[in-house]
Amino acid sequence: MRYFEYLFSINKKNEDDLIEVFFDNNFKDYYIDEDIKNGITTLKMYISAEDPDEKFVNILMEKFRLELLSKELVMEREWLRTWLDTLSPFELIEGIWINPFPEEPFEKENAEVLHIVPGSAFGTGLHPTTKLASKMLKKINLKNKTVLDIGCGTGILSMVSKLMGASEVKGYDYDKIAVEKARDTVRMNNMDIKIGVSDFLNDVEVYKPDVLVSNMVAELLIDLMNHKNFDKFITEKTEIIFSGIISHKEKIVIEKAKEKGLELKDRMEEDSWKALKFQKKI
Repeated sequence: MRYFEYLFSINKKNEDDLIEVFFDNNFKDYYIDEDIKNGITTLKMYISAEDPDEKFVNILMEKFRLELLSKELVMEREWLRTWLDTLSPFELIEGIWINPFPEEPFEKENAEVLHIVPGSAFGTGLHPTTKLASKMLKKINLKNKTVLDIGCGTGILSMVSKLMGASEVKGYDYDKIAVEKARDTVRMNNMDIKIGVSDFLNDVEVYKPDVLVSNMVAELLIDLMNHKNFDKFITEKTEIIFSGIISHKEKIVIEKAKEKGLELKDRMEEDSWKALKFQKKI
């Protein structure tokens, strides 16, 4: 498959806002890099040459005043190879490492290793929102607890929960491609995790998990709380972890949680991103 490769120079200060726009639009074919030699931050975007969405590119250029450095026609395998060259095994959180090259053996002393097939910055666990949610999960004693991961994507948080001792983990996402990748990754890591397709809670059988985790943008977290079945999954003991919240939208998530009778119990941040933990008020 052929793609147009756009290379932009961007203002470092706009990086988190750009990522949020990509997250909102479920756009994953990009990566941001630091060109240390020339002292600039660059963005590479890949748009299908068969159905180019020039409107989305133009909106980004105007909104963030992106400077176009080049535009080339490339094959998919070429840009994937370039992106893979920027990856290496990394520590997600203390005690858990991610190996983005499952065909290459990788071990770390006194640590667990998750082997994944890389697809995007969010899919590998590189993004701060994934790290924040993982840190929040680590602060909870998950041993013998049940975990529900809504918007599970490629399954990183579901697998992290299992590594931390959860007795039962279920992950759901509306994106069928992400779900298939999550299932493949779960099998690769020899884990017993149920991964299914569901738009929010529509197709999730009602039960009472000990922990509900969701790494989605603020607007989707609000939609999740507004879902007709949300309250059916929550008890006074349920620990709710929300990540994917950019700083200037933290307030609207907290306000909606208060409306739903949820009390803020913990808060973590990294760069411009926030993770929040709630429990139902008694």
